[in-house]
Amino acid sequence: MQLPDNLTVRGKKVSWRHEALQADEPLLAWDGLLKARGLHASDAYFSPKLSELSNPFDMQDMRKAAERVVAAVLASERIHIFGDFDCDGVSGTAILTEALQAAGASVTFSIPHRADDGHGIGVEPVREAVERGVHLGISVDTGTTCFDACDAARELGFDLIVSDHHLPEKELPKAFALLNPAREDCGFADRKLCGTGVGFFLLMAVWKLLDEQGKRPDYDLRTLLDRVAVATIADVMDLVGVNRILVYHGLQRLNTQPCVGMSALMKVARVKSSVTAETIGFYIAPRINAAGRMRHGEVAMRLLCTQDGSEAAHLADMLDETNKQRRKVEVEVFKQAELMLGDTNILAVFHEDWHAGVVGLAAGRLARKHGKPAAVGFVDGNNNIRVSLRGVSGFHIGNLLHACSDFLEGFGGHAGAGGGSIREGMWKQFVAAFGEAVVKQETGDGKHMGCFVDGVLGLQAMHVGLAERLQRFEPIGRGNPACTWLLKDVHIAERKDLKGGVMRLSLSDGHCFVPGIVFGGSVLSDSLQAGQVVSVLGQLKVDDWRGNGAIQFVVEDVIDGVVENAV
Repeated sequence: MQLPDNLTVRGKKVSWRHEALQADEPLLAWDGLLKARGLHASDAYFSPKLSELSNPFDMQDMRKAAERVVAAVLASERIHIFGDFDCDGVSGTAILTEALQAAGASVTFSIPHRADDGHGIGVEPVREAVERGVHLGISVDTGTTCFDACDAARELGFDLIVSDHHLPEKELPKAFALLNPAREDCGFADRKLCGTGVGFFLLMAVWKLLDEQGKRPDYDLRTLLDRVAVATIADVMDLVGVNRILVYHGLQRLNTQPCVGMSALMKVARVKSSVTAETIGFYIAPRINAAGRMRHGEVAMRLLCTQDGSEAAHLADMLDETNKQRRKVEVEVFKQAELMLGDTNILAVFHEDWHAGVVGLAAGRLARKHGKPAAVGFVDGNNNIRVSLRGVSGFHIGNLLHACSDFLEGFGGHAGAGGGSIREGMWKQFVAAFGEAVVKQETGDGKHMGCFVDGVLGLQAMHVGLAERLQRFEPIGRGNPACTWLLKDVHIAERKDLKGGVMRLSLSDGHCFVPGIVFGGSVLSDSLQAGQVVSVLGQLKVDDWRGNGAIQFVVEDVIDGVVENAV
């Protein structure tokens, strides 16, 4: 079965995700999909169990780190957590702080300011902790490239446990212990954990050791899975293997017993239906990230730790307003970046007036629009250019940064994102190296992003039973993509424009009608006029808004050039 050769309206090349599949009946679509993905309906994939999580002691340095933490807990030592300001960093700081306090430890934490401090552990925070009489520190989502901080800790007799997931350099920091699945000699959980995930496995190891000594705390670590799930999705980790288990159970907790802070955040975000990975990505994570982008990550950290409902409501309102401000600033920076780039093929640009908190988001917009990595920077208080990098499928940002390391003062990153500081006077050299590295990494067509189709679906196959079965693939995200269907030559019987660029459609094949919906559809508007016959790409979903077994087809793209007037 041939797919259209035309590019989509969004400039994507359409190809099969697996083997060709055409289905005019719901059961045929479901069976074909399972076969294509190598699954059976009874597989453990559809019911992940926490008991199937990897043994935490399989991670390099884990036993040493866990034994040191246990010793500190039993001796009532003070412990300091070094966090980061993004969703992963504050979530990891929150779970370590909450759990270790529940174990009886005295815990303090610090989170750097994005613009003033940047990523990483500074030498000064280490010295300050020592001056306060603290002898054990644990980083979360940071530290792998913080050589100066680790050296200072050793000199001061401060045991610094680094728990992180960012790509290491060839040389590793001289930390007391380095928990990082990305280490060449590790590979724990297929190197797919986020920083909060690494922190959670550290807590699992600590609880195991305390249990062996008959000192297990009266605290259930499953309480933390809501924040582990949010961090994993926010950091765009692959939702397979260990991550699928963690997020699957984290979503269950978000839907039944979320922590006080998450509950307040969902309320201000108007999350009323069942929470999915998509809900986190669109409504929850951006509000948590807004704190570190526009204010200080500590605001989000306080929200994720509080047990006070009134404080949670106040902090959630604050993050909601901060997120609105973030949206406005982000759009403006993106527009300015587009103008400054002009016709250049290398997506690297900076401006001294751009807000530190949104350059990464602007880079993400550029990357998605042009189908390749982008670097967007600002000038910090020390007159240094700091850049944030974002990419698309087929590229590895961490490796791009390493390829540009000769022109970077400090950097860190993983597959999907990263950043660093440009060495003084080396912006042009960085841009050239970045452009060359992108070309070398480019795979496949390279010129166009891909759109993978699971099957061609007839309208008569669009039944609520199929839509409900498709929900079993949740959590959906990177590494575990949503099922994308192609509806060929459907007639747009009706179109209604709503607020916010939302369009409601009535799709027909001449025999039956199926409701369709388009979100942010301004780009697709001209190709989705009432009366036209089109081929559309998207997802079949249960319509939670209407309920009562209603379904809808969420239109995500249109095949360009396959549009004609209905007879």
